[in-house]
Amino acid sequence: MPLTYTVFGLHSHVHLLWTDFLAVCVSCLLYGVLRTLRVPWVHALAIAALVLAFPWFDSIRLWTTAAQLSLSLCFFLGGLWLALIGLRRRSWRLHAAAVSLYLLSILTYEITLPLIAGIGLLYCVLVGWREAKGRWALDFGVAILAGIWVAANTKRTSSGLSGDISHLREIITNGGALFGRALLPVGPQQTTLALVGFGLVLAVGAAVYLCGRDKDAEESPWGLRSWLLLAVGGVLVAAAGWVMFIPADPYYTPSIYGVTNRVNGLAGLGLVIAVYGAIGILGSLAIRVRPGARGLALGITLLLAAVLAASYVTVLRRHIGIWNSAYEAERAGLAEVRDNYRSLPSDSTLFVAGYPAYQAPGVPIFSANWDLDGMVKLEYHDSSLDAYPMLQGMSVACRAAGVTLAGEGVPGKTAPYGRADLLNLATGKKARPLSRHECDSVAGDYQPGPFFLSYGY
Repeated sequence: MPLTYTVFGLHSHVHLLWTDFLAVCVSCLLYGVLRTLRVPWVHALAIAALVLAFPWFDSIRLWTTAAQLSLSLCFFLGGLWLALIGLRRRSWRLHAAAVSLYLLSILTYEITLPLIAGIGLLYCVLVGWREAKGRWALDFGVAILAGIWVAANTKRTSSGLSGDISHLREIITNGGALFGRALLPVGPQQTTLALVGFGLVLAVGAAVYLCGRDKDAEESPWGLRSWLLLAVGGVLVAAAGWVMFIPADPYYTPSIYGVTNRVNGLAGLGLVIAVYGAIGILGSLAIRVRPGARGLALGITLLLAAVLAASYVTVLRRHIGIWNSAYEAERAGLAEVRDNYRSLPSDSTLFVAGYPAYQAPGVPIFSANWDLDGMVKLEYHDSSLDAYPMLQGMSVACRAAGVTLAGEGVPGKTAPYGRADLLNLATGKKARPLSRHECDSVAGDYQPGPFFLSYGY
């Protein structure tokens, strides 16, 4: 994180180009992995393109702070690609390089840890237990050691076993809803319909395959069995992408909204693969209706994929518009702060009231002290300044030692009288109380602004 600011400075467009570059790298590396698994190039390319446009982990592309997750995925997919090539060539050198990339992935963002620990199952499917066990043991050992390091260096509030079980239920529920969105991206949310439809496609595909194996020759080398494995594999990847969050704080739960959808960074790859696998099953079943019509199967698959891609892009464009509106609101708010204060005394504290916290759920404007504080420090080129937004449930509190905020989630900062500035961006009122009496007389003029400007995302 510090390195990106050292290299790119404060040029936000360059930071966003970096996140886009990482997003493209993720899709390219995924394409390489799929091709190594003998997925036909046209389908591997379609999956990689859908991942690039997937709108429910877009915070890792639109919020540069979350770009480290894309970097972690690059390390993981690069390592998996090398590991698969190493399996084919029976090369331990390539696998050692893969393990190094696995380690970098976990230490960059530990979301990939469960998948790395269990990736040996894929090795076993490809080359059998005897050939895979040593490589899997090495992967598993590195994952465990890295996990111990991460656990020892991550601060979190333990909720106990009952809390983890409750969080698991929430992850399953919200993950199912997100899966439904991945299947039906536009229109009202139809989670049950989407999941039942996915289950029926898998069930019918499995039944047809088991009852008609002799017809597989008509659709080789990539047939119904391969599509079924791809769909199930996608579901397993999605599950592994959320497993790491079970012991985490409840905030880390599958979500479609803003910065919180970074939780889906790895699971989203699995969702896209599973959805495309279901599309492929539908196309493959067309051969059973019209034997020999391989072109029909390919056409149906690519047509449905194109419709899905267009839907993803439509949603993504809406999300980008919301993020752009939030940025414009931030700049407008900072301009108002600057209009009211051409300069601020060093070591002073600014409390900002009457301004929206979020453009939409998960898309911040003035939503957190660390966010507004950084904005003001950069705007005035003074790192000694402090700035705090007044959010819903907060109020100005006048203490003997100075001015502070009262309520849930307040930062706990008390600014001495004479060094605390109160600004209401909704009314234009401002004050710099010099005593507790002056503070009490104006405190009621400073109230929080709206929490959300809109609720849709």
